[in-house]
This record gives sequence, C-alpha cells and structure tokens, in this order.
Amino acid sequence: MKDHLIETSGCIKCGACINECPVIATEGVQRFSGPRNLGVDAPRFLPDIGATVDNIMMCTTCWRCEEVCPANLPVPEAILHVRRQIFSAPNMLHGHRRIAENIDKYRRSVEPRNTHDQVSPRGKGEVMYFPGCIGKERIPSIYESSVGVLGKVGTDLWIPEGWVCCGAPLEKIGDWDRLRMLREENMTRFEGRGEIVTSCPGCTSHLIAHYNLEPLHTLEFLYEDIGMSRLRFKPNERTIRVALHHPCHLVRTIGPHVIDYAYSILNEIPGVKLVEMEDPGACCGGGGGVVAGYPDIALNLATEKMRKAREVGAELLLAPCPFCVLNLGRLDSLEIMEFISFVNERLE
Repeated sequence: MKDHLIETSGCIKCGACINECPVIATEGVQRFSGPRNLGVDAPRFLPDIGATVDNIMMCTTCWRCEEVCPANLPVPEAILHVRRQIFSAPNMLHGHRRIAENIDKYRRSVEPRNTHDQVSPRGKGEVMYFPGCIGKERIPSIYESSVGVLGKVGTDLWIPEGWVCCGAPLEKIGDWDRLRMLREENMTRFEGRGEIVTSCPGCTSHLIAHYNLEPLHTLEFLYEDIGMSRLRFKPNERTIRVALHHPCHLVRTIGPHVIDYAYSILNEIPGVKLVEMEDPGACCGGGGGVVAGYPDIALNLATEKMRKAREVGAELLLAPCPFCVLNLGRLDSLEIMEFISFVNERLE
C-alpha cells in the first residue's frame, strides 16, 4: 500500500485546478480554498497542517484537478496524504466518526440493512464478485441486479463469505489503521480468487491501488469478457430519454474507456433515446466522504447535476456508481438508476 510523500513542487500556479473545482463552483473560494491551496501550498508552507482539517474534508476527490493540471501533478493524492497526516479520531467530523464506528461494529462503512440475501452465490467460481457496502446495504437492487446480469450471461460467479468493506471510505477520511485491518481481513477471504468484478468504481480503484489486484468494473467485464454479441435485450415499444452521468472515479481513476463501453451498451438497448448533458463528467458530490461530512455540499452538487439532466429533457439519469446513485437519489426531481440495474431490467 502506498506510503510516500507526494511530489507537487512542479506547480506553476496557473489556477486551472481552482477554475475547474466543482466545490469552489458551488460553494465559493471563501468557503473552500481549493485543491492547490490544500494539496500543494499547505503541506509546504503552513506551519500547522492540522489547521486544514475542516476545509480539506470538503474535497470530493473527483480527480478533476489532476485532469486539468498542465504539470500533471497528483493533487488528489496530495490531498488524501494530508488527510492521512492530520487524521485524529477525536477530531473527526460527525459523519466520518459514524463510518469508523460502523467499520468497528459491522465491518461495513454503513450499518447493514439488507439482512436477507435474495441472491448469494457460494462456492468458488471462476469469477469473484465483490458487492461493496453501498450496493449491498443501501441500494440492494444494485447487488441483486449485478448478480442477475452476470448469471444471465453465464458467468460462474461466487461471493467471498465474510467479505468486509474494501477500505476506500477510510482512505478518504485519512484513517489508515482501520484501512490496513480491512485489507488484511479481505485478502484472507479472497484466497482462491479468479477474476474479480465489482459494481463500485471506488471499490475497483481502491482494490487496484491498495490491494495490488486487477478487478474489473461490471461494465468492463460485460464489454471485454462477455462481449456485446452475448447481450440480448428485450424489445421495447416505448422510448425513454436517458442521460448518462460519468462518475468521477469511474472515468478518472479507472479510465474513460468504461464510459465508452456504457454508451455502446445503451445504443443496443431498444427504446433508449440518449440525450447528452452539459459536462456529463461534472462531479455529483457523492465521493470523497463529503456526503457524510458535509451533506449540504454534496446536495448542492447533486442539485446542479440534476438541473443539467432536466435541461436536456432526460426522463431517467443513469449512473454506473452506487455512491452517485445514493447522493443523486436524495433529490426527487428526476428518476435516478444505477447502470447495471437498468441493463438487468432490459436484458433477456
């Protein structure tokens, strides 16, 4: 697991990260000082790095700042490194303390609610499915649909018994002691694994970066391993106008190719009329621990995303990420659905 200083001395002070930061766009620089100040300047020049504790937790870790940085600086990693340096259990935000308490009690980042498994493949198949906390406990339709889709296409699937949170939420709040503990627990349960598939981009990227594994998001698995020729969809007479949200961790930490796969699949589904939002990759506020720490900021970002979807006449907004679905679902202005759940409904 990564444990090193982040090199950011190449910053040219161009302001690109500040201009593109979604939190600054909605909240203003007076409330959130921005990625350059927190990830680049504060570690180098601020006498007490702990003074950033409230401000730095407003970052959604959307990776937009790194995407637009002309010097290619790893600003999000630098921000996460500062969070790790200043982490202190007594000083945690209330919502972040709840995450840690849930980990200690349930080994999940949220309190389990989905106690009955309608689907739960056992044994040791060729493909290991890692459900993730939100998809399993808060939006079980994602868990059930993912298993359903993979079963329909003939995947020999299994789920590790006793799996625990991957640790991604703990990385976002800087709690690496608990993160290491979860990693060790999971790795013992992953023994005998074959290919790994996940529903959550946060889980996918975390397993890559901190477990040294090579998981695929469900979209990648369907497109690359199963293939479009094996995805057969039901006929549909009614046309629905669908907008596709581009989740930050899916596009910027796994890769933009995954969204290309999503469009290819949607183009094959009868009755789908794709409409394109302005800046579909704009952060919805669902990541970085902001929903738990600063729910008002997360809601403001979700409201802006929904506004853009309504502007183009979307009847349904799809998001290939449980955290995005959870945050966007706090609003009632437009139907929101996870991508694989939609595919499962339309798949023969």
